[in-house]
Amino acid sequence: MKEKLKSYEDSLRRLHGEFERRFEDFSAIEKDFEIFGMPFNVNCDTVKPDLQLELIELQCNTQLKQLFLNVPKLEFYKSFSKSTFPNLISHAQKVTAMFASSYICEQVFSTMKLRKSCLRNRLTDEHLTSLLRISASQFEPNYEKLVEMQSQFYSSHSLRNLSVINRA
Repeated sequence: MKEKLKSYEDSLRRLHGEFERRFEDFSAIEKDFEIFGMPFNVNCDTVKPDLQLELIELQCNTQLKQLFLNVPKLEFYKSFSKSTFPNLISHAQKVTAMFASSYICEQVFSTMKLRKSCLRNRLTDEHLTSLLRISASQFEPNYEKLVEMQSQFYSSHSLRNLSVINRA
C-alpha cells in the first residue's frame, strides 16, 4: 500500500512539475489576464503606468461597472471610448488575440490530420499547403464570376457539352 502511495505521489509531483514548466509563460502575463478579466478588482498601483490612470477612471465609473456585470467581456470592451480608454482597448485586443490565434492553429492541425491520412499518403506538401490555406481561409469564392471569366477561353459549343456532362 505504501509503495502505491509513493508511486502516486511521484506521479503527481512529475505532473505538477510538467504543468509548471509548460505554463510558465502564463505566469509572466498573469497580471495582463487579471486586468482583462476583472478590471474593477485590480490594484492600480501594481499595473503598468500607461494603464493606471485609465483603470482608476474605469473603477470610478459606476455605469461601466454595471455594464461589466451584464454583458460579455468582449462587448464590454467594445463599448469603450477610444479617446478615453485607448490603452485599455489595446490591452484587451492583445489578450483576446492570444486565444484567437491559438484557435486558428488548432483548426489547421485538425484539418491537416483529416487531409493527410494513410489513405492519402501520396498528397504532396505543395498540395497539402494549398488545401490547408483554403480550409483556414475565410475567403468565399464567387463561382459565377469564375465561370464567366473561364467562358471566354472556351467556345459556346464546348461549354454546352460541359454542362450536359455535369448534369449527367
